[in-house]
This record gives sequence, C-alpha cells and structure tokens, in this order.
Amino acid sequence: MSEQAAKAKANAGEGANGEGQHTDRTGFLQGLGCYLLWGVMPVYWKLLSAIPAFEVLAWRMVWSCAAVVALCVLVKRTRFLYLFRDPRAVRTFLASGLIVSCNWGVYIWAANSGHLLQTSIGYYLCPLFTIVLGMAFFRERLTPMQTVATVLAALGVGYFIVANGGDIWIAFALALTFSVYGAVKKKGGYPALPGMAFESLLTGLIGAVALIVGAAAPWIWQLVPATPDPMAVTGPAADMALLAGCGVLTAIPLLLFSAAANRISLTVIGFIQYVSPTIALVLAAAFFGEQFTMAHGICFALIWLGIAAIGAEAAWTGGRKRAAEVAPPVPAAAAPSPNPSSAAMLTDAPPAKR
Repeated sequence: MSEQAAKAKANAGEGANGEGQHTDRTGFLQGLGCYLLWGVMPVYWKLLSAIPAFEVLAWRMVWSCAAVVALCVLVKRTRFLYLFRDPRAVRTFLASGLIVSCNWGVYIWAANSGHLLQTSIGYYLCPLFTIVLGMAFFRERLTPMQTVATVLAALGVGYFIVANGGDIWIAFALALTFSVYGAVKKKGGYPALPGMAFESLLTGLIGAVALIVGAAAPWIWQLVPATPDPMAVTGPAADMALLAGCGVLTAIPLLLFSAAANRISLTVIGFIQYVSPTIALVLAAAFFGEQFTMAHGICFALIWLGIAAIGAEAAWTGGRKRAAEVAPPVPAAAAPSPNPSSAAMLTDAPPAKR
C-alpha cells in the first residue's frame, strides 16, 4: 500500500469514528432527555390532581392520539390505516393499547395519592420483569448475573411485602404492565411509527367513548375519587390546557426514545432508563413528603445490587466483543491449507474474509 493510500485510509477512519462519536453523543442526549421528561412527569400529574385519575387517563388517551397522528402527518408517515384490515394487527395493538393505558392509569393515580415511591420501585423492577418474560415466552436463557439480579430483586420485594404490607401491588402492576406491553409489541413485530399511530388511534377511540360515558354519568369518575395536592390547578381553562398538554407530554418522550434507539445500543438505553425512577424517588422523599422507611431502603438496595450485577456483566461482555472486533486479522499465509502444495500458498493474497 502506498503512503498516500495509507493516509487516505487513516483519514477516512478518523472521519467515520468522529461521526460515530457524534451519533453516540446525540443519541445519548436524546435518551437522557426522554427519561428526564418521564422522571419529572409526576409534577405534571400533581397539577391535575384535582381531577379524578380515570378522567385524566381518558383525556390523555384522546390527546395522545391527536399528538401522535399529528406527528405522523408532520413526518409524512400517514400510511397506518391499512392495519385495520389486518385482524392480527387489531388484536395486537388493541391489547398493547389497553395494557399501556392500565399502566398510565395506575401511575397517574399513584403519583397523585402519595405512592410515588412505589412507582419508583416498579420501574426499577421493569428490566428484571422483562428478563423473566423473555425467558418464559421467548425461550431466552438467564445469564448468571441475570439470575443473581432476579434473586436479589425477589428478596428485596419479599422483604418489603413482609415489612410494609400491600402497597407493593402498585410496583408490581407498573412493572408487569410495562413489561408485558413490551413483550406484546415484540411479538407483534410491526414497524414502530405506524404501529404507535395505530395503537394511539385505538386507545384514542376508547378514551373518547369513556369521556362520552363520563359526560352522561359523571359519577363513574368518582369510583376512584381525586386526591388534590397543594400544587393542583383548579381553574377550568388551565385544567383543559393541561389535559391537552398530556398528548404532547406523551408524544415527545416517545419521539426522543425512538430517535435514541436508532443511535445508541440497548445496553446504554438500559442504563439511562434508571434516571426516571431515580428522579421519582428523589421527588417522593425530598419534595412530596413521602416517608422513606427501612423497608424501602432494603428493597431499593437489593434491586440496585441486581442492576449493578447486570451492568457489570454487560460491560464485561461488551469489552470482550469490542476487543474481538479490533483484533488484527490472521494473515492468509498463516492459516492452514487443505492442500499445502497449492500455488496459492506462494502468492501475496489478501487475508481471507471472515
């Protein structure tokens, strides 16, 4: 190889590496922005805490549909109505939409009724629940550290149940619904943006029906009455503006997440996702007056140990993989040949492709 060719190759490598670093940095910031928004979302729900959680949920379903459809129009990706002709798609997205709506409803109610710490536990448990679901439904096998993490999380939750009673159902409900939601979407295998739009359309229709029924029989909202926080906004115009904002508040993090997932690895996203429940934990204990007990501390500590075990395993595996990728190729002349007398052994051939 000539000196000029070598310099050109080196410059190309630097350019590619610089572009890759820029992509990683952009993706990291997009992922961080997504989970920061999800982390501070309880503050938004506190502003709406004078309205019953079921009513807030119905409005969120409607306005989220409007926001996602508007997003599809904006990026000129409006071909998703064909999914109505696919019975499997209707079943898949109706199921995923109902599951994520249950997740939203539990979260809104828990954030506004003094159970934000339980939501934090739930979202710390999500990756571990996802691992178990992958093993149960997708025949994935637990690695040694995933087994350790699952056992530690089970011990932490078990201790919390014994020491603190039934509030743990909130954490279980959030972790289970979000994990099952991901599993249903994975099983469906439909494209991300058309699938999200179709799912939002189905849940928006359900939310609209709920609002119509609620207008005719307002007592249904009081099945789960509101628990107003001192931060609650009580003006009708402000309430309606905040309810409309639910759609944007739902669409923007999803858009950031989708963009980040195209730029950075799922391992990095897996670590960033703990930003959200950590913010919820700080908000609950430091600003919203929820009591952080010893049971909470032991439960969190064991879950964090499990997360650390998975993280260490992922870092070690990733390091080995990168080392293998940058290892120099074995020269062709050094490789054994089935025919040692072949003339090819005497030529200056390039290394064989792997």
